[in-house]
Amino acid sequence: MKTFSIVLLGLARIIWSVESFSTVVSILSPLKKTPVALGVTASQTDDVIVNEATKFWGKPREEQEIINFVSSTLFNAENDEATADQWVEVISAEPPLLVVHGFLERSYCDQIIDATRGPSSSDSDSPAKHELKRSTMGAEQDKSDHRTSSTAWLHDDRCPSPLRTFATRASALSGLPTVNMENLQVVRYQPGEEFQLHTDHLDSFNEFGCGGRLCTCLVYLNDSEQSASNNNDAGVSENGVDNGEDDALFTGGETNFPEFDAAIPPTKGSALFFWNTLEKPGSIDYDENMFLNVDIKLRHAGLPVLSGEKWVANRWMHPRDFGADVRGL
Repeated sequence: MKTFSIVLLGLARIIWSVESFSTVVSILSPLKKTPVALGVTASQTDDVIVNEATKFWGKPREEQEIINFVSSTLFNAENDEATADQWVEVISAEPPLLVVHGFLERSYCDQIIDATRGPSSSDSDSPAKHELKRSTMGAEQDKSDHRTSSTAWLHDDRCPSPLRTFATRASALSGLPTVNMENLQVVRYQPGEEFQLHTDHLDSFNEFGCGGRLCTCLVYLNDSEQSASNNNDAGVSENGVDNGEDDALFTGGETNFPEFDAAIPPTKGSALFFWNTLEKPGSIDYDENMFLNVDIKLRHAGLPVLSGEKWVANRWMHPRDFGADVRGL
């Protein structure tokens, strides 16, 4: 009888273990398939999603592979609210250069612009970080005629939902955690202003504690006249309904990539994504402490604005913690 009881106890433990394992599997399995849908507000930057993106960019991909990966990662195909405005345009498969249309909600773009306009620090001689001031460039943050725009830096306490949504999606797209990101840089270009041909990563950036700028996710915050004419959707919400916006369009200001003979017209809410370095996470022999070499093919220019104001926002991502406490949703 004692032996029989021991056998029964052993079987019970096995059954419990199997049931517990099944429960764990049923809980964890959806994480591997959950896309970061543009309408979702719950956190999507879990380790599984980030690791999948890291592995994806670790080797050269075909155009359709990129479209499928980005669409499944950022757009929830089962979401009835998804629109035809959400799609992926591949300028180059290798090195990767793509435009993710419908990356950020139009209303969030407006909130980001508004966050740079107030409240002001009129009682101070120097503007607060969230206020616009003359753009600088390089590790020494020098002013230059090479870049003549105005820049503001936003922490997510200025407008939490738009900035955290941006960070979450950029993390899912790149495979890099939000803590590796710089604070959001917002840039305004007025008539005649430009950013001449440049790369976002420089050799000197390797000396930073966080390492160099691995990749760029740039979102256009308002429409150019060309993009509005092509899409005929300025002032239209994500569900296709006129939302009463009266955005002032601008002319000029395309983002030019001479290597690919591509001048991209800014479209509100669309994101431009590319890797700045030859080394990418997930590739053979990659190490977060390694020296990063600039990929000269990804040099680009913000062409002069001819009329109106152009607004963009940049998320730059590094191999290590940047120290800005950037958070996702």
